Amino acid sequence: MVCLDTASRIHVRRGGIIRLDGAMGTTILCHAGAVWVTLEDDARDILIEAGESFVIDRGGLSLLCAIAGPAEVEVSPAGQVSADGPIHDVPDAVIQPARAA
Repeated sequence: MVCLDTASRIHVRRGGIIRLDGAMGTTILCHAGAVWVTLEDDARDILIEAGESFVIDRGGLSLLCAIAGPAEVEVSPAGQVSADGPIHDVPDAVIQPARAA
């Protein structure tokens, strides 16, 4: 499991899944490849390709899946700036926001 409390760039292998729980307001920016975004209780098919972004607009569970090959995404929690740090190789990630103490 990866705890997401700052913006992170993540490499996801084809078929790899990033699980975001309670991530309303989080921005997903695709730097390479393509990801399919599925939101809990939402019938939309959301496809983000390289250079495109999407802001998660509801609470609940969100899943990002790399399709048609590996993908590189930047996941920025609401109010966070872009990640300039290293790319994390997380092929099958479970990302949950940090809990307040």
